[in-house]
Amino acid sequence: MDLLDPVIIWLPFAHEPDAPRAHMRELGRQASRAAFGVAVAAWKSAHGPSAWHGAALEHDAQGAPRIAGHRAAPFVSIAHTRGLAGCAIAAPGAPSLGIDAEPVHASGIPALRSLAEETGEARLPWNDDAWPLRLWCAKESVVKAERIGADALGRSLRIEHVGALSDDGKQNVVVRSHRDRVFAVVTAVVGDHVRAWTA
Repeated sequence: MDLLDPVIIWLPFAHEPDAPRAHMRELGRQASRAAFGVAVAAWKSAHGPSAWHGAALEHDAQGAPRIAGHRAAPFVSIAHTRGLAGCAIAAPGAPSLGIDAEPVHASGIPALRSLAEETGEARLPWNDDAWPLRLWCAKESVVKAERIGADALGRSLRIEHVGALSDDGKQNVVVRSHRDRVFAVVTAVVGDHVRAWTA
Protein backbone atom coordinates (compact mmCIF):
# COMPACT_ATOMS: atom_id res chain seq x y z
CA MET A 1 0.00 0.00 0.00
CA ASP A 2 1.31 3.45 -0.94
CA LEU A 3 1.67 5.79 2.04
CA LEU A 4 -0.66 8.24 0.27
CA ASP A 5 -3.41 5.67 -0.23
CA PRO A 6 -6.50 5.77 1.94
CA VAL A 7 -7.78 2.63 3.61
CA ILE A 8 -11.14 1.57 2.17
CA ILE A 9 -13.04 -1.39 3.61
CA TRP A 10 -16.29 -2.81 2.21
CA LEU A 11 -18.31 -5.31 4.25
CA PRO A 12 -21.42 -7.12 3.01
CA PHE A 13 -24.22 -7.63 5.50
CA ALA A 14 -27.48 -9.56 5.48
CA HIS A 15 -30.16 -7.70 3.58
CA GLU A 16 -33.75 -8.37 4.60
CA PRO A 17 -35.91 -7.10 1.73
CA ASP A 18 -39.18 -7.18 3.70
CA ALA A 19 -37.79 -5.62 6.88
CA PRO A 20 -38.92 -2.12 7.87
CA ARG A 21 -36.73 0.67 6.51
CA ALA A 22 -35.70 1.82 10.01
CA HIS A 23 -34.50 -1.70 10.84
CA MET A 24 -32.44 -1.91 7.64
CA ARG A 25 -30.98 1.54 8.31
CA GLU A 26 -29.88 0.36 11.75
CA LEU A 27 -28.31 -2.80 10.28
CA GLY A 28 -26.44 -0.55 7.83
CA ARG A 29 -25.18 1.65 10.65
CA GLN A 30 -23.96 -1.39 12.58
CA ALA A 31 -22.21 -2.73 9.50
CA SER A 32 -20.57 0.68 8.89
CA ARG A 33 -19.24 0.66 12.46
CA ALA A 34 -17.87 -2.85 11.91
CA ALA A 35 -16.19 -1.62 8.70
CA PHE A 36 -14.73 1.27 10.71
CA GLY A 37 -13.14 -1.20 13.14
CA VAL A 38 -11.56 -3.16 10.29
CA ALA A 39 -10.41 0.06 8.62
CA VAL A 40 -8.73 1.30 11.82
CA ALA A 41 -6.76 -1.95 12.06
CA ALA A 42 -5.75 -1.73 8.39
CA TRP A 43 -4.77 1.96 8.76
CA LYS A 44 -2.61 1.10 11.79
CA SER A 45 -0.92 -1.68 9.83
CA ALA A 46 -0.22 0.66 6.89
CA HIS A 47 0.74 3.85 8.74
CA GLY A 48 1.71 2.79 12.26
CA PRO A 49 0.10 3.43 15.64
CA SER A 50 -1.52 6.76 16.40
CA ALA A 51 -3.14 8.47 19.39
CA TRP A 52 -6.61 8.17 17.91
CA HIS A 53 -6.57 4.36 17.66
CA GLY A 54 -9.21 3.03 20.00
CA ALA A 55 -11.41 6.13 19.61
CA ALA A 56 -15.05 5.73 18.66
CA LEU A 57 -16.76 6.84 15.50
CA GLU A 58 -19.16 9.74 16.09
CA HIS A 59 -21.17 12.15 13.95
CA ASP A 60 -20.93 15.93 13.92
CA ALA A 61 -23.90 18.33 13.96
CA GLN A 62 -24.42 17.82 10.21
CA GLY A 63 -24.31 14.03 10.55
CA ALA A 64 -20.85 13.61 9.02
CA PRO A 65 -18.71 10.88 10.61
CA ARG A 66 -15.51 11.68 12.48
CA ILE A 67 -13.15 10.05 14.92
CA ALA A 68 -14.20 11.13 18.41
CA GLY A 69 -12.00 13.29 20.59
CA HIS A 70 -9.03 13.73 18.26
CA ARG A 71 -8.80 16.90 16.21
CA ALA A 72 -5.75 15.62 14.35
CA ALA A 73 -7.34 12.28 13.43
CA PRO A 74 -7.59 11.54 9.72
CA PHE A 75 -10.67 12.22 7.65
CA VAL A 76 -13.20 9.37 7.69
CA SER A 77 -16.13 8.57 5.38
CA ILE A 78 -18.78 5.87 5.68
CA ALA A 79 -21.50 4.50 3.44
CA HIS A 80 -24.19 1.87 3.72
CA THR A 81 -26.87 0.66 1.37
CA ARG A 82 -28.84 -2.54 0.93
CA GLY A 83 -26.43 -5.34 1.78
CA LEU A 84 -23.18 -3.36 1.75
CA ALA A 85 -21.38 -1.05 4.18
CA GLY A 86 -18.09 0.74 3.78
CA CYS A 87 -15.61 2.86 5.68
CA ALA A 88 -12.67 4.85 4.36
CA ILE A 89 -9.95 6.50 6.42
CA ALA A 90 -7.75 9.04 4.66
CA ALA A 91 -3.98 8.81 4.54
CA PRO A 92 -2.11 11.06 7.01
CA GLY A 93 -2.43 14.70 5.98
CA ALA A 94 -5.02 14.08 3.26
CA PRO A 95 -7.59 16.90 3.40
CA SER A 96 -10.70 14.88 2.56
CA LEU A 97 -12.14 11.63 1.35
CA GLY A 98 -15.59 10.38 0.37
CA ILE A 99 -17.15 7.01 -0.48
CA ASP A 100 -20.59 5.90 -1.59
CA ALA A 101 -22.35 2.75 -2.82
CA GLU A 102 -25.71 1.80 -4.30
CA PRO A 103 -27.23 -1.52 -5.41
CA VAL A 104 -27.12 -2.02 -9.17
CA HIS A 105 -30.91 -2.40 -9.25
CA ALA A 106 -31.69 0.77 -7.28
CA SER A 107 -35.20 2.12 -7.79
CA GLY A 108 -34.09 5.68 -8.64
CA ILE A 109 -32.29 4.89 -11.89
CA PRO A 110 -35.01 6.36 -14.21
CA ALA A 111 -34.90 9.68 -12.32
CA LEU A 112 -31.10 9.76 -12.55
CA ARG A 113 -31.24 9.07 -16.31
CA SER A 114 -33.79 11.83 -16.79
CA LEU A 115 -31.75 14.39 -14.87
CA ALA A 116 -28.56 13.40 -16.71
CA GLU A 117 -30.39 13.99 -20.01
CA GLU A 118 -31.32 17.50 -18.83
CA THR A 119 -27.79 18.37 -17.71
CA GLY A 120 -26.04 16.80 -20.71
CA GLU A 121 -24.15 14.35 -18.48
CA ALA A 122 -25.87 11.43 -20.23
CA ARG A 123 -23.89 12.30 -23.38
CA LEU A 124 -20.56 11.67 -21.68
CA PRO A 125 -18.74 8.48 -22.78
CA TRP A 126 -20.16 6.12 -20.17
CA ASN A 127 -19.35 2.55 -21.13
CA ASP A 128 -21.93 0.38 -19.40
CA ASP A 129 -25.53 0.27 -18.22
CA ALA A 130 -24.49 1.13 -14.66
CA TRP A 131 -23.62 4.70 -15.64
CA PRO A 132 -26.53 6.45 -13.85
CA LEU A 133 -25.39 4.90 -10.56
CA ARG A 134 -21.74 5.60 -11.33
CA LEU A 135 -22.76 9.25 -11.81
CA TRP A 136 -24.81 9.32 -8.59
CA CYS A 137 -22.22 7.56 -6.41
CA ALA A 138 -19.42 9.76 -7.75
CA LYS A 139 -21.37 12.88 -6.81
CA GLU A 140 -22.32 11.50 -3.40
CA SER A 141 -18.70 10.65 -2.62
CA VAL A 142 -17.77 14.28 -3.39
CA VAL A 143 -20.58 15.58 -1.17
CA LYS A 144 -19.18 13.47 1.65
CA ALA A 145 -15.62 14.62 0.97
CA GLU A 146 -16.72 18.26 1.12
CA ARG A 147 -18.94 17.71 4.18
CA ILE A 148 -21.74 19.81 2.77
CA GLY A 149 -25.39 19.04 2.23
CA ALA A 150 -26.37 17.42 -1.04
CA ASP A 151 -28.98 19.01 -3.25
CA ALA A 152 -31.69 16.89 -4.84
CA LEU A 153 -30.03 14.47 -7.25
CA GLY A 154 -26.77 16.43 -7.25
CA ARG A 155 -27.95 19.22 -9.55
CA SER A 156 -25.21 21.62 -8.42
CA LEU A 157 -22.42 19.10 -9.01
CA ARG A 158 -21.21 18.28 -12.50
CA ILE A 159 -19.44 15.33 -14.03
CA GLU A 160 -16.86 16.97 -16.29
CA HIS A 161 -14.96 13.98 -17.63
CA VAL A 162 -15.44 10.22 -17.88
CA GLY A 163 -12.46 7.93 -18.44
CA ALA A 164 -12.30 4.62 -20.23
CA LEU A 165 -13.73 1.52 -18.58
CA SER A 166 -10.90 -0.69 -17.32
CA ASP A 167 -10.81 -4.48 -17.52
CA ASP A 168 -11.58 -4.73 -13.80
CA GLY A 169 -14.78 -2.67 -14.11
CA LYS A 170 -13.41 0.65 -12.85
CA GLN A 171 -14.20 3.95 -14.51
CA ASN A 172 -12.63 7.21 -13.38
CA VAL A 173 -14.71 10.37 -13.49
CA VAL A 174 -13.99 14.01 -12.71
CA VAL A 175 -16.56 15.89 -10.62
CA ARG A 176 -16.78 19.64 -10.07
CA SER A 177 -18.16 20.22 -6.59
CA HIS A 178 -20.53 22.73 -4.98
CA ARG A 179 -17.45 24.73 -4.00
CA ASP A 180 -16.00 24.67 -7.53
CA ARG A 181 -13.32 22.19 -6.51
CA VAL A 182 -12.42 19.37 -8.87
CA PHE A 183 -12.32 15.77 -7.62
CA ALA A 184 -11.11 12.61 -9.29
CA VAL A 185 -13.45 9.77 -8.38
CA VAL A 186 -13.06 6.05 -9.01
CA THR A 187 -16.28 4.16 -9.73
CA ALA A 188 -16.56 0.37 -9.90
CA VAL A 189 -19.24 -2.25 -10.30
CA VAL A 190 -18.47 -5.05 -7.84
CA GLY A 191 -21.04 -7.82 -7.56
CA ASP A 192 -24.47 -6.32 -6.87
CA HIS A 193 -23.24 -2.81 -6.07
CA VAL A 194 -21.76 0.27 -7.65
CA ARG A 195 -19.04 1.76 -5.46
CA ALA A 196 -17.28 5.12 -5.66
CA TRP A 197 -14.48 6.82 -3.77
CA THR A 198 -12.62 10.09 -4.19
CA ALA A 199 -9.06 9.50 -5.36
